[in-house]
Amino acid sequence: MKKLVVLFFMCIASTGVYSQNLKIKGHVVEDNDPLLAGMTGVFITLHRMDSTYVSGAVSDRKGDFSLAKINPGDYYLSISYIGYEQQFITLKNLREDVDLGIIKMVELTTELEEVTVTAGNMVQKTDRMVVLPTQSALKNAYDSYELLNNLNIPRLRVDPINKKMEAEGRAVQVRINGIKASAAEVSAILAKNVIRIDVIENPGKRYGEEELGAVVDLIVRRREYGGQVNLQTTNSPYVLFSDNNLSVKLNKGKSQWGLSYNHTFRGFEKMRKDIDETYHLENETIRRIHEGINDTIRFFNHNLDLSYNLYDQDKYIFNVIFRNRMNDQPYDNQSAKLYNYGQADFIYSKTRAGSSDYSPSLDIYYLRKLPKNQSVQLNLVGTLIHSDVSRNYREYTGAGNDLALIRMEVDGEKQSLIGEVIYDKDLENIKLSGGMRHNRMYTENKYQGTNAVVSDMQQSITSAFFEFQGKMKEFGYFGSLGLTRSYFKEGNQSHTYYNFTPAIRLTYNLRKYGFISYRLNTSPKLPSLGSLTNVEQALDTIQIVRGNPGLKPYYDLNNTLNYTYTRKKFTGTFTAGYHYEKGAIMESLFTEGNKMIIMDENQKSLQLLRLHTSLALNGMDIGNIKNFLTLYAGLGYFNYGSYGKSYSHNYDNFSYNIALVLKYNAFSLMGEYNKKFNRLFGETIHKGENVTAFILTYTRNKLQAGAGITFPFTNNYRTGSERISTVAPNITWIYIKEAGQLAFIRLNYNFEFGKKHRAGQKKLNNSDADSGIINTNR
Repeated sequence: MKKLVVLFFMCIASTGVYSQNLKIKGHVVEDNDPLLAGMTGVFITLHRMDSTYVSGAVSDRKGDFSLAKINPGDYYLSISYIGYEQQFITLKNLREDVDLGIIKMVELTTELEEVTVTAGNMVQKTDRMVVLPTQSALKNAYDSYELLNNLNIPRLRVDPINKKMEAEGRAVQVRINGIKASAAEVSAILAKNVIRIDVIENPGKRYGEEELGAVVDLIVRRREYGGQVNLQTTNSPYVLFSDNNLSVKLNKGKSQWGLSYNHTFRGFEKMRKDIDETYHLENETIRRIHEGINDTIRFFNHNLDLSYNLYDQDKYIFNVIFRNRMNDQPYDNQSAKLYNYGQADFIYSKTRAGSSDYSPSLDIYYLRKLPKNQSVQLNLVGTLIHSDVSRNYREYTGAGNDLALIRMEVDGEKQSLIGEVIYDKDLENIKLSGGMRHNRMYTENKYQGTNAVVSDMQQSITSAFFEFQGKMKEFGYFGSLGLTRSYFKEGNQSHTYYNFTPAIRLTYNLRKYGFISYRLNTSPKLPSLGSLTNVEQALDTIQIVRGNPGLKPYYDLNNTLNYTYTRKKFTGTFTAGYHYEKGAIMESLFTEGNKMIIMDENQKSLQLLRLHTSLALNGMDIGNIKNFLTLYAGLGYFNYGSYGKSYSHNYDNFSYNIALVLKYNAFSLMGEYNKKFNRLFGETIHKGENVTAFILTYTRNKLQAGAGITFPFTNNYRTGSERISTVAPNITWIYIKEAGQLAFIRLNYNFEFGKKHRAGQKKLNNSDADSGIINTNR
């Protein structure tokens, strides 16, 4: 009898153990495949009935998938793949292992989407990496920035405190369902609504911005009816420091209306600049000291976007955005005690600078799906920019008597029109794309003051490209051929130049040993209108900045080798890159009498060798606390070579970055220390600040509240530069007292209503923000 009782309880215990470790498996195939060959790279996600994410997987090369360690309960399974109808399977009262057998995916439009799995939640395609949110990354992540930070995506550094991203030191273009988005719109996306993240490294011509480090496309859930309202505020209780965002989305059927507003302002009363500068003029050598005196810097930015999206999944996408950019910087002042080195006598200098601009633009996009796996995309963007810039430089005695006064006021107007068309064709084993973009700009800047002049400029840039990509087992390839024509005219001077821009990308899956990729690409670097303008303006009693209409476009050559290894919760990366710019546009310094002239010229070359490695641990358990620690550590080495017509400089330095996230129940603590690398450009070393920041947040349902601090270990923010010219060397340090130990309070609230809806994905994005005014911030 005792044996029967023991056996009875052993059976109960065994049942309890296995009930907490259920398994779901299946086999995914194409609906029209008579051989039932498996589909690789299909996304499978398991959710509770309230849509809470539980687990996820990606089908393997045979089309099989498996989800393990599932607790009993009610669930639904989502099976999705780009170009196929999304499948849903309800799993009511799950109490034992389930084999779903064959799951057929019904084709919508055929796209080349062969993939290679590199990790449980990371999928490497030929042209991008696809990342699935994990349960540990979703924990306590309120918005998409916090989710991206928790995911530790290779080579993508995310700042969830300041809502910024960069990829290998370069800018990141962020999109939502294929549509270019502002930081306010991105932060308005709740982490739970992100289905996946597409990361495109070194994106190239197709994405409209040549110098991008990456494109990050957030694929998110939408609503059929109803909408979403998101409010975010970050404010300091004692300093003029604020970021306020409002985002509204309203949906009905195939349509979505959107409003996004961002208001940012900064104000510091204790900013100073210390300068030690030497000028070797034709008749004398002058060494001057600017001993900075606290002064004011203040700016206000308003960004308002109104959008409309119409989407028919099988036919077309139509998207319109009316953007408004309003920037006002009433104070960008500098004051200093000015004296020659080694002398007791001194005078004072004062720079009063300010600027404002208003830039409305209309962005119209249309995609039409055609028979036989074809599509055409059209994009038209019109932009107006009105700018007002003023700068007054004064030198005076202690009694207030003027010794020098230099005035500059600029009234600027610019109109631009950008048009683009792209054609895509999917074949059996390869995808082909071709496109053309044309940008036409007209600029009139009226300079008044000490050097009055009117600058009328015309510029047009026309480019065409052809791309192909495909995959053969573990080997992926991508190729692109491009041609760019640039035209510039000011007064009687005009120039026309052509640049040929090829690119290749090769990838290979090492399976359990990681993933390796190599990219070689060239892109044209075009001179800015501000550098081309035939205008000169005095900065002070010695320096004059001068435009150069004779500047020529030049080539930017990039070689990048990436290696990524991922195993369970560990990710390691190594990147080696070589960057070469022949004929790079960098500043030249030369004397004319008792004046120092600063002018951009085509120099010999700029070169950079870059090495970087990183280690990341995601959602580590500490003791009995699950998903408690997420940790990132990165180390970089940078070696610059800057070669001008009259100079040659080499400079190297290191950077390192440590970031962590600690999670316990509804609380999260995020912290970061980042020693940024110093950058040599021309004859100037730009010294990055060392950033330290912490924020503690509490997240509950629709609300997140938090408090944080930046630069907690210093009471004075500092950044600077060093010009290593033999003609005019200087060392500059900028200090902002209030930015040190700056505390802030964060409050986020989100309200959703209605059914889900997926907005159409816009794939072309163009914009214009170059006013053409000469740069006097030297």
